[in-house]
Amino acid sequence: MEIDLGANAFGIDFHPSKNLVAAGLIDGQLHLYRYDTESSLVRERKVRAHKESCRAVRFIDDGQRIVTASADCSILATDVETGASVARLENAHEDAVNTLITVTETTIASGDDKGCVKIWDTRQRSCSHEFSVHEDYISDMTIASDSMKLVATSGDGTLSVCNLRTNKVQAQSEFSEDELLSVVIMKNGRKAICGTQNGILMLYSWGFFKDCSDRFVDLSPNSVDVLLKLDEDRLFTGCDNGIISLVGILPNRIIQPIGSHEFPIEDLALSHDNKFLGSTAHDSMLKLWDLEEIIEGANGNASGAADDSDSDNDGMDLDNDPKPSKGSKRKTKSKANPVDNRAFFADM
Repeated sequence: MEIDLGANAFGIDFHPSKNLVAAGLIDGQLHLYRYDTESSLVRERKVRAHKESCRAVRFIDDGQRIVTASADCSILATDVETGASVARLENAHEDAVNTLITVTETTIASGDDKGCVKIWDTRQRSCSHEFSVHEDYISDMTIASDSMKLVATSGDGTLSVCNLRTNKVQAQSEFSEDELLSVVIMKNGRKAICGTQNGILMLYSWGFFKDCSDRFVDLSPNSVDVLLKLDEDRLFTGCDNGIISLVGILPNRIIQPIGSHEFPIEDLALSHDNKFLGSTAHDSMLKLWDLEEIIEGANGNASGAADDSDSDNDGMDLDNDPKPSKGSKRKTKSKANPVDNRAFFADM
């Protein structure tokens, strides 16, 4: 099923328990849609959330609120039932906010176009920590929740690991020749997978972040703008040729195509029951792909995945020098990944 949003959507997210999907648009609007199993998408609400483009969208607080981040440097919490503003941080960052994830029940993280990552205490509505690791925009972030390590990728071509318990930058990769646009953690925390501008998936072994341990080149030369984890062995890729694919990791292979848009993919998200994959692109379309038959058919291929030969070292402190040695800079734009969902800023 699909619907024309009327403008390009930079970010989408599904409600954690209901058949609702939210989209943040380039014109600053936040749209909320209800969907069913009979191929129907109906708009429930439209909110003028931001003055400039809405780049990231997340349901939080068990789906009671939606948090959005914008190019106007603000972060907003909106009530799902009423569409009313719950809390707004007008100058959350000095530059446009590009990514947003939930870290814990009372903590969110945001990344901006200057490479700054901020950690927010949602109870106090204040920034608790700030990391200025990167020289270019934060393209994506994800969290290793057990160890409280935040992994970020950047347009400067590096990956960083920030320890949220010690509030220190723990590691940073060497500069890649291409921008790192997306990141997920897989293989039960043993691998960080990054999508790049030249279409190569770079696999980093946890604790050994200086250089990647493996590369998957079958998607090249199409830029891998979005990664979305399905399980510990499979992920979805969204590329600038508009193709969405299901990809296996270790063994690395393209399992099958899922669907396509006419223009580059902007964001991907999974419904609460994993029945639908949502996608947006530069064509202003929101599409929901029925995954039940696709996933059932692919499950057999994913079983018995080969063990990776890299160390299963669970230590997070092996990269002692967080600074890369050399680098290059370019500028494009990518999105962020969801993690958990609970309470946002306390009611005003």
